[in-house]
Amino acid sequence: MIAPRLDRLLDEPLARDPGRLALACGERCVSYGELSDLERRIATALCDAGLAGDRVAFLLPNSIELVACYLGCWRAGVTAVPFEYVDAPPEIAYGLGDSEARWLVVHEEKLPDLAHVDLARTKIERILVVGRIPTGHARFEELLGVAPRALPDVPPEALAFILYTSGSTALPKGVTHSHASAAGIVRSVLAALMPVDASSRMVVHDSVGHMGGWIEVFPLLWRGATVVLERDFDAARFHANLRAWQPTIVGAHVDHLWQIVRHAGARREDFASVAIAFTGGDELPLSLQRAFLDLSGRPILVGWGMTEAIWLTVARTAEMERRGYLGRPVDEVELRVVEIDDARLGTDAPDGEVGELWVRGPMVTPGYWRRPEADRAVLVDGWLRTGDMGRRAPDGDFWFTGRLKQIIERNSENITPGEIEQALYRHPAVAEAAAFGVDDPHEGQVPIAYVRFAAGAHATEDELKSFLGTQIAEFKIPARILVIDELPLTHSGKIDHEALTARYAADAAR
Repeated sequence: MIAPRLDRLLDEPLARDPGRLALACGERCVSYGELSDLERRIATALCDAGLAGDRVAFLLPNSIELVACYLGCWRAGVTAVPFEYVDAPPEIAYGLGDSEARWLVVHEEKLPDLAHVDLARTKIERILVVGRIPTGHARFEELLGVAPRALPDVPPEALAFILYTSGSTALPKGVTHSHASAAGIVRSVLAALMPVDASSRMVVHDSVGHMGGWIEVFPLLWRGATVVLERDFDAARFHANLRAWQPTIVGAHVDHLWQIVRHAGARREDFASVAIAFTGGDELPLSLQRAFLDLSGRPILVGWGMTEAIWLTVARTAEMERRGYLGRPVDEVELRVVEIDDARLGTDAPDGEVGELWVRGPMVTPGYWRRPEADRAVLVDGWLRTGDMGRRAPDGDFWFTGRLKQIIERNSENITPGEIEQALYRHPAVAEAAAFGVDDPHEGQVPIAYVRFAAGAHATEDELKSFLGTQIAEFKIPARILVIDELPLTHSGKIDHEALTARYAADAAR
């Protein structure tokens, strides 16, 4: 695959057909020619302001302006710092302060939140507002009033963007991607989703200020496809868009996929245009795969990756028996399973044995924003330590088993939540399962599990424990197995083990 140039992302589709529809958002539509004009005007304005090599932040919903700001920054050699549109004032303040962004592009709706941010503690010099502006602010359209001019090429090592990861026990870290690693992301996504071309269409409801939406927009634009932007997810709107836009590609988080298959208006014939359906993550519920396949006639592809590197593997076939199937590495990705024993750090684990997944490839982050200690912890001789646990099967397939930080140490025995979850899934009454560890004064830690039963099914806690006794070693059987109506999910659609741990602690304290 030819390597894309991030600062020239639109050049090829523009040369092929400048009149082709690039973006649609609400009532607005722009062609590739119009989007390129926005890109070049923004880039020229940024360069004229001396911002090349600096940072510009965005606080925008999914919109044509958001996409154009990314493209303009990259064309100008400016580092984009997007925020999630749902970010609260403390999160905005932290990101602005940490990134030391000089400009901020903000939607009028977020001005009340911005009023709670002490901008004097940031490096912000100028604020441009999309929409109606109050006194004292500049209009976003001022960026578009300059005549575009030729700009120098941007070197591949220049930083393209910084995405802030959510932190539960520490402050968020800014994950950086250079022009080179971002181009690697574009290639890896297209390798996973092939084929994608100018005839492809996708409706994007994931935030483009997050890696989930980023990978759905920019690889498709490089291919000359049509992207329809929604500000958020709504199941009824999703099904209406199937009929209105006839997308060829569908992407959604696990929680959204559940809403899609359960929606009263879901019809199999509406999926006739869909060639590819995918989700990101590592743990696709088998019951969800079955439900989506029954509804649409299409399997859900599973792409594994993270903000630091994506995509890394793709599971193109529907695994219907065992959860955690990651499939095989995409093009240009090297993947290892490494021993977790500190004394053997860096030693490959034998096939079939669980270890930490390490990856190397052009899509891997060059590091965290001004966090050298974090870089040293996860970047080892060109390899990224993912913190995810897995194993390689003799046939070359990879399987996810849990996260390194979630390992449960019970009486000096290591237990991964994934092996408990896999065993619970083998019980016919269990539709979903999640396990985690809690501190115990006698055993160090003990595993706890929550299960959601399939419709009309039930089993007692003792029955589930007895069943697990036939599946896994006795020390791995959870101290408690509790029932839950819905498993909580993170923003990226993964099971939120931290939320479950907090719920268990709150229940135990009552």
